[in-house]
Amino acid sequence: MIMMHGLVRKICICAVLGVVHISFYMPSAFAESRMLTKDTKLHPQGWAVGDVVEFRKDTLITVNELGEVVSGTLENDTFLRPTGWDRIIGDYYQKTTYDGMGFFPHRYYHPYVERVYHTDIPGYGHLMYKSGTTVIFDAQGHVVTGTIKDGATVQLIKGKYGFITFKGGTVLTFYDSGAVRSGILEEDTYLRPLGWRSLPAELQSAGFLKFSAKKSVTFNENGEVVSGTLKDPAELRSEDGGIKAVKAGSVIHFNEAGEISIEAGETK
Repeated sequence: MIMMHGLVRKICICAVLGVVHISFYMPSAFAESRMLTKDTKLHPQGWAVGDVVEFRKDTLITVNELGEVVSGTLENDTFLRPTGWDRIIGDYYQKTTYDGMGFFPHRYYHPYVERVYHTDIPGYGHLMYKSGTTVIFDAQGHVVTGTIKDGATVQLIKGKYGFITFKGGTVLTFYDSGAVRSGILEEDTYLRPLGWRSLPAELQSAGFLKFSAKKSVTFNENGEVVSGTLKDPAELRSEDGGIKAVKAGSVIHFNEAGEISIEAGETK
């Protein structure tokens, strides 16, 4: 009987812990999806000032228990702060304005002169996110995932020199820490992969490999490449312990030992 009571007690404890575990890993348990029937201005979650963002009709939004938007589709190009806003470099945007001026002397033909002005506007850590695309806000009101309209230059590792430019019109994502998680490279870029200290010494590259422009790259929170498209052929260590000659254009994944697996492309 004592053993039976003990067993029941253990089952109850496990059940309670299971509920706590699920609740801990489901912060969006109260999230609700809604279909917008018209373009609607709403408050994103985490904003301390009551500004609004306009979301597109006939699209789904997700709101939290307070009715704040967690994710939605933008109606217009919109300046928003990404999660890694303090790593954005040179965030100036050019605004074009037109000033039409006519001359009207009596009884004479008058020309119409149009003046065009280009003004650089500081972004203060904001990026322009593209209309018609989905953005996801973190708990602080920053965009953790979204499609940037223009290219964005981001500091890869906070406190260290080194910047990456990501291509406009593509999805840029961040970790909650503000470190960049993934994006599409604007140009060919030398980066260190996960496990770079174990790369073959014959490379003589200080652990850097060249990754291809216009291709996706994924990082860990330390700024090391977890996956990307190799720009040049290279001999790299494989998971079976051998050395593989990898062709340019191969999508490769790295583990902590600096070993690779190949998603696409061929080996000799």
